[in-house]
Amino acid sequence: MANAIASNGSTSNNSIIACPNVSQSGHTSSNIPADRLTSAQVRAALETINIAPGSRLSRYARYRAFTAGIDADDLLQEAILRAMTSRSCPAHIAMVHFLMGVMRSIASKVIEKRERAENALLQYGRACPNAPLLPDAALAFAERADICRRSLEKIAGGSPKTQAVVDGLGHGLCRKALADFANVDQSDLATVRKTIKRRVASIWTKLDELEDAA
Repeated sequence: MANAIASNGSTSNNSIIACPNVSQSGHTSSNIPADRLTSAQVRAALETINIAPGSRLSRYARYRAFTAGIDADDLLQEAILRAMTSRSCPAHIAMVHFLMGVMRSIASKVIEKRERAENALLQYGRACPNAPLLPDAALAFAERADICRRSLEKIAGGSPKTQAVVDGLGHGLCRKALADFANVDQSDLATVRKTIKRRVASIWTKLDELEDAA
């Protein structure tokens, strides 16, 4: 091992002893860069990635979205947004791999939240199998059920094709499975999904306004 160079430019008398575990898989080298990308560097890196249909990121987004029961495009866009805002990307990690990690984290949290809600519901059902709802709770439940029913009718807009896609989404289907279920081709499916997203956004905006007014 070569002698270490002292701070004054001369050669130190003490040799640096190599770590005996450097070749082991569990070894963490101090030479691994720990710097983080700046906002400008993140944006520049994002401009170089490929998110077109069939790309590596697009395929990974579809897989993670499928496991969490969410929309793949929304998942990918959310990952990109977080990369530009709330997440810090290490300089030594490729942007593609970083976005994959962010999508995995988002999908995992969605799954965990759903599982907690389902477990809580099961526990409540076991603890109170025949407990009737209080009058106020029953009224609120009926009102929400009616709002949901009318909202779904507005989203479908009287179109059997749109209604079939909504039903398929309710079953957790996506892409080809959803297109087959609704008996539409991929082009029609994309158009219908855009219509659904637009109507959902409009309905949620109106519901928020009603809650604020209340």
